[in-house]
Amino acid sequence: MNRPVIAAIATALLYAAFVATLIHARDDDVSRFVVAGGPGVDAHAVPPGLTVRRDIAGYDGTMFYRLALNPFTREETAHGIKLDNPAYRQQRIGYPLLTWLITAGRPRLIPWALLIINYMGVIAIAWLGGVHAAHFGAHAAWGLLFAMYPGFLMTISRDLSEIVACAFILAAALAFLKERPYLGATLLTFAILTRETAVIVAVALLLRRKWIASIPLAIYAIWQAALALQWGVTPLKGRSPHFTLPFSEFAAFFADAAPRRIYMQRLHFAECMLLALIVIAVVVIWRRTTIALEWRLAWLGFLALFATLPHDVWTEDFGFLRILGDFFVVSALLIVSSTSTATRWIVLLASAGVWQHLARHIIELR
Repeated sequence: MNRPVIAAIATALLYAAFVATLIHARDDDVSRFVVAGGPGVDAHAVPPGLTVRRDIAGYDGTMFYRLALNPFTREETAHGIKLDNPAYRQQRIGYPLLTWLITAGRPRLIPWALLIINYMGVIAIAWLGGVHAAHFGAHAAWGLLFAMYPGFLMTISRDLSEIVACAFILAAALAFLKERPYLGATLLTFAILTRETAVIVAVALLLRRKWIASIPLAIYAIWQAALALQWGVTPLKGRSPHFTLPFSEFAAFFADAAPRRIYMQRLHFAECMLLALIVIAVVVIWRRTTIALEWRLAWLGFLALFATLPHDVWTEDFGFLRILGDFFVVSALLIVSSTSTATRWIVLLASAGVWQHLARHIIELR
């Protein structure tokens, strides 16, 4: 049976076990996935049903929760939560907008919706990956490879947006593959509005004279301008990107992890080895892949992003593994569209090994 449902079911079971165990470890409190805390959160003013921890500084899921209450808010502070960088946060409106549409902004439903959307999103990634694999002559069960990215565990555990963005990228890729360009442009627009790094895909399509990609880029530009008018600063300027010499920060982080004396060094070493393996795997199969050139150009764009990530990203795996989700799924596209079954197995087994270790670590952190 060569159907993507195999990959989808396997993914559903693996992530269900992880999510159920993590919920139990967090005292059966789903709102703890938001990771609300820090000086920007008033524990006495937040909506009912949201747990605020006084022992932590908070995390990005708090911003997605706040925007899920009202995605088009014009208030910096509301519901006891301050948007720490309003324009930058609101540019990633896709995930909270989807949550708001499902829950109608009802606070008690939002923590569950944020979690369920990510859970269903990673299943969708496996299913879409299986469809892609079957199209290129591989077994649809290889869709599991797309879902076994360890960084997706982090996304689920803290109500973040990378899974939704990657699902939209894969759906857009499938639409373009099926010669449905307007659907592809629509899906790519949602990917960009969920996480702006998906712009790399649109630029790659334009380089191949796929003019339909100008639509998501135009909508992105309009949204950026609207946010600049509303908040007085563009999202990009609100958190100006600063890049480094290619792979210099990755090499420094890798070197720090190389001694492997303590558990975190061993975990970081394994994560870095996985990233290096993915790059090597794609280089090895580069001439054996049958995917369209624009997706190879997109991979080069994501590789450039990977290579130049700044120092503050390479301080913990919750930084770099999150950011590289779209790099991984585009890498998986190239790998499953190649003729090298051995490469697929090597990457899958390596990803699964790191996935298992990271899942255990996140559960222990609670």
